[in-house]
Amino acid sequence: MIEHDYSTIDRRLRRGLLFVVTVSFALTPIAAPDFWWQLSRGRVVLSDLTPPGPLLTAGTNVAEADWLGGLPFFLTLQIAGVSGLMLFKFLAAGLLSYGILRHFETRLQWTAFTIVILAFVTANAAWQPSPRLFDCWFLFLTWLLTERWARGPDTKKLLAVLLTLLAWANLAPLSLLGIAVVACVPWLPGIRTDHALLRKQSGLLVLAALIAIMLTPRGWLTPCDSLLQLFPGLFYEHGLLASTVWKPTFLNGVTIEVIGLGLLSVGMAACLLVSSRGWIESITFVLFAIPAWTNQDCLAPCSIGICLLACQCLAAHSVSFNSLKVSKYISPLMGRALLVIAVLVICFKSASGTLAGQSQRLGWGITPELDTTLLVQAIGPVKYEGTAHGMDITSTGMLTWIKADRKIRPVRTLRQALLQGHLFDELSLNAELSHGWEFQHPRADNSWGGWWIRLKKRNCQLLLVPNGDTQTIRALVDSRWQPMSVDAAVIPYGWSGELLSSPKIVALLPVKDFLNRKQWTYSLPDPSGTPECSDWWGILTGSPNLHPALLQARTFRAMELYTAALRVLHPLLQHYPTPAVRQEFHLCQEELAYQEKLEIGHLDSSLLRSNAAFDSRGASDVTLPNAGPLMKELVEPRTVPDSLFRAIEHYTHGDWEAALKELTAEDSESLYAKAQIQLESGNPEGAKETFQKLIQLHPDDQLANPSKNMVDTLP
Repeated sequence: MIEHDYSTIDRRLRRGLLFVVTVSFALTPIAAPDFWWQLSRGRVVLSDLTPPGPLLTAGTNVAEADWLGGLPFFLTLQIAGVSGLMLFKFLAAGLLSYGILRHFETRLQWTAFTIVILAFVTANAAWQPSPRLFDCWFLFLTWLLTERWARGPDTKKLLAVLLTLLAWANLAPLSLLGIAVVACVPWLPGIRTDHALLRKQSGLLVLAALIAIMLTPRGWLTPCDSLLQLFPGLFYEHGLLASTVWKPTFLNGVTIEVIGLGLLSVGMAACLLVSSRGWIESITFVLFAIPAWTNQDCLAPCSIGICLLACQCLAAHSVSFNSLKVSKYISPLMGRALLVIAVLVICFKSASGTLAGQSQRLGWGITPELDTTLLVQAIGPVKYEGTAHGMDITSTGMLTWIKADRKIRPVRTLRQALLQGHLFDELSLNAELSHGWEFQHPRADNSWGGWWIRLKKRNCQLLLVPNGDTQTIRALVDSRWQPMSVDAAVIPYGWSGELLSSPKIVALLPVKDFLNRKQWTYSLPDPSGTPECSDWWGILTGSPNLHPALLQARTFRAMELYTAALRVLHPLLQHYPTPAVRQEFHLCQEELAYQEKLEIGHLDSSLLRSNAAFDSRGASDVTLPNAGPLMKELVEPRTVPDSLFRAIEHYTHGDWEAALKELTAEDSESLYAKAQIQLESGNPEGAKETFQKLIQLHPDDQLANPSKNMVDTLP
């Protein structure tokens, strides 16, 4: 460590750095996937004074234990609006980290600060208005109150612990962690007192704690539900959980959460090997570490638990760092400087949204991915009755928030399916929709799949697909499900030919034609954000948030609106050619090349598509889903004239004006490339003239047929 001498300067420096970390990680737009679902739950609790699960969903008749989980957020929204929710999550995150630091700072100084910072960035996903924030807070409060009780047991202290657990069980789902806390904390080094007296009273505390967490609408099944959400791998196949929030944390790759958890785990294990004098510390560590590594949904509260345990063990058994002889090579002043630089670099990357695992930039409001404005316009006026199917909790939550009359409801959420044993049914239905398995087909387990009959049995009137879910959107292109919006945060699909949805579906057809074939260009997003989401990082740097534009380009590509997708990518390629933008451009070129091969009936596509696809290949290691068929392999680019070669180079870099200036030749490949670039740059009239010129000059060329098809679709 840097230095263990307490001073006023050190204390102020630690608090200043902690504030900077809190701002960069917690002062970001609201982005919790279950945000609208929690608000809907809170609204139902306030209006009906009953558990919200059975009222919000059509296939659930079991009340949830954490039935009050959405109420604080809904009340905050009603009283103080979105700004109140932003302050709520910022203050909750900051006060929690400050509380842990202050509890151990006097004894551990910089060691406590380092551990708290690691836990804070590891629990990054919890700093949102969601029940996971309550899990973190209640674990900390239960720890403090149990520690206080163990040092001097009495009825008042016992009552404080039990009331905390009671509130935890009714507000958040992981209350079983509280039982682990009350069972282990009294025996940790530096806390326990009289062993004989504590053994009897600790047993009574654990028994009373179990009873406390059962005082919910779920009753004695509350610990079972919490156990299932802590260790879902004990009850479901790992392959089934891999596509959910309950997948193992290490499957996320190298993210800030995985790195933080790894450092916490390695440090805690080293501390136990060096200084542990009993078995209780190891047991407590295992109780937190196993769910943290095997269940991403539990990462945040478990990392807080490891943080508290590490600080308590180090405070009780101080580890000497003199043997490392750090001060011989690094002076205290240099150590402080290095620590400040490291923290500021992490905060900079977090605030800019470039930190792995932290994509939200510094800002205020609700992220565009959760904006309900366009979805309200699409489905708000339509009087649906029946059920709807959302592909994720974001879609389901938006539906329940918009349709407050509850005449159309989802069947169940994935969390409800997990608790009720229907997780395979919901995930298999999602998979069938994403793979286009419309009609009945045998599965590997000899059961029958196919979404048509399953959705009809549910009386499903509405399908909700997240914007950017290319596989599902592409699978529905030729189905009876057709979109009623192209740019909403969640794309609503209605049943074509059905009385309520058909007008919206038909009204969208000219919009799609306008985006893909008419005179339209895409402008860069405003760096300052949207009315619902103020992008503070964009205001400071002038760089817009590209993620919503990328999602829109993927959706257009999945809907086979390739020209519209490339029009969105054009300004991004020109000004912000990030790896993700280049990769999306590459996928568009590959799919268009495949379509051209089908139209031409030849092994080769046009030089524009084949060379553009080849030039943009390997532009990024970013993995993006393929929405449609691609060329089987990318062959070496064919020889092209110098002017066309230069034009394709400009084209792949977004400089389409320079590309058009190079295309002065009148061979078929140059004319075809010129027409396509004209169309993608928002000049359909010029593109039509160029296509007609190609047909006139080269009527027998292989590109004449796709040119005729293009002329027929242009105004």
